[in-house]
Amino acid sequence: MTRGWADLYAWQLDRVSRRPLTRQIYMQVRSAVLSGALRPGTRMPSSRAMASKLGVARASVVLAYEHLLAEGYVESRHGSGTFIAGDLTGLASRRRGAPRATKRAMPTSAQTFSDFERSALQSDARPFNTGRTLIDARTAETWRSLTHRAVRRLGANDLGYTDPAGLAELRENICDYLRAARAVRCDPEQIVITAGTQQASTSQSVCCSRPATRCGSRIPVIR
Repeated sequence: MTRGWADLYAWQLDRVSRRPLTRQIYMQVRSAVLSGALRPGTRMPSSRAMASKLGVARASVVLAYEHLLAEGYVESRHGSGTFIAGDLTGLASRRRGAPRATKRAMPTSAQTFSDFERSALQSDARPFNTGRTLIDARTAETWRSLTHRAVRRLGANDLGYTDPAGLAELRENICDYLRAARAVRCDPEQIVITAGTQQASTSQSVCCSRPATRCGSRIPVIR
């Protein structure tokens, strides 16, 4: 009977707060999980039901659920819905007695940026470390299998330089996804594939430093 308890939880949003609605939803679910108010195996409301209950766009709930899924607080079961993760041991230890992050020396050229020091910290207990990913053994094995399959299909044209903006086929597929899942209309020429978060952030900073220029970035969530 515990599977429906999340529907009865007192979900609330502060519409006056400067904190984005997606972030508020994410923080409420995470706090409820860590406090034990929502126990492992509890079924979460569907994104549509949650959006209706909170009076927000469904996209805000979807993004919050994606963040929770990426961090391991919830798990998606095909055809059944979204549930509080069954194993929360690692998440709880992240909050209590987590090892201190080791501080790296900051380059002299970066000392003028006040926020750079925080981004230079590295720790297994800290989510979204630059250049690091927290994955389980099953996910790692899936990546190995997919990588080997992709390498076996490489041809002569794949071993040289490609379009600086990224593979045309990949950018076309991203356009199709954005139109279907995010209602964003764009062309492949407007999308640039980078080698990672740092390159993407640098490129975005350069673009945004120009007057009257709009740009955006997206970090994919791997399921």
